[in-house]
Amino acid sequence: MIRHSILPVFAALVLSGCASKAIYDENDLHFILPCKTDTSACMAKMEQACAQANGRIMSRNTVNEEVPVVQVICRPPPQKKPQAE
Repeated sequence: MIRHSILPVFAALVLSGCASKAIYDENDLHFILPCKTDTSACMAKMEQACAQANGRIMSRNTVNEEVPVVQVICRPPPQKKPQAE
């Protein structure tokens, strides 16, 4: 009886550990823009800023508060480490 209740808990722990991965990287760029006009135009502006940084968009979001806020998380390419002499 105890085996049947422990097995699902153990399986959940193992599977959750496999899927664990950092969502954010310390080098990620966070673009946040309050947008009083067209949110799609603001989003395009943030995506263009990410493209200028040669990055790829990891997340995009629009938060509707008093003024809509557009958020884009951009991951620039990894920096190359200097070669050891």
